[in-house]
Amino acid sequence: MKHCDRCHIDFTGELNRCPLCGTGLEGSAVPSPFPAVPFTRRSMAAQRVLLVASIALAAGIVALGVALGSSPLSVIAAVAAIALNYLFVRNMIAHAPDFLRLIERYFLVLLAVAALWFIATGNLAVTTFVIPSISLLAILFDAILVATFRGTFITDYAKYLIYDVILGAVPALSLALGQVTWPYLAWASLTAAALFLAALLLFTKGRFTREAKKLFSVR
Repeated sequence: MKHCDRCHIDFTGELNRCPLCGTGLEGSAVPSPFPAVPFTRRSMAAQRVLLVASIALAAGIVALGVALGSSPLSVIAAVAAIALNYLFVRNMIAHAPDFLRLIERYFLVLLAVAALWFIATGNLAVTTFVIPSISLLAILFDAILVATFRGTFITDYAKYLIYDVILGAVPALSLALGQVTWPYLAWASLTAAALFLAALLLFTKGRFTREAKKLFSVR
């Protein structure tokens, strides 16, 4: 067993220096009773999904800006915001202890910020483009995760899946209230939410239904 003459503490394992004071340890190494756990990086697959989704969203915004004749500055600003969002979320994936739950909440925060933006300014671009785009991105993200992790993801994140389905229909409500100037993203969000809900009900072998019942059961 190795010993630190300065701290007067014994250590097991393959340490060469005291982790408390940095002094070189004396004695022979004794195997640690705890198994060695290699450092594992956060899921590269999740980062690739995020990158692809961000590129697709940026390309969609550029195409939409060209089709609507938007100013180049506004399109560049929107793409820059997506790039900054990608860097922020990628950092969360790399360092957060439960990055999936953090990202799920992050989508909800984005939608809340967009709603407050609309309430404060009355800017119809928020209800026409921003909120439907966030809803579509959240549904796409969750659909990929459900396809990847299947039952495990549904069990742990069922309430966020329900949130996404409900919020995916919000742009259609804005459309019905006359707060949308270009209806196609609102319809796309509603369609994606409906298809996602149908897939959860049909292809998860009842797991999503059981988890949803647990959330709404009263004991």
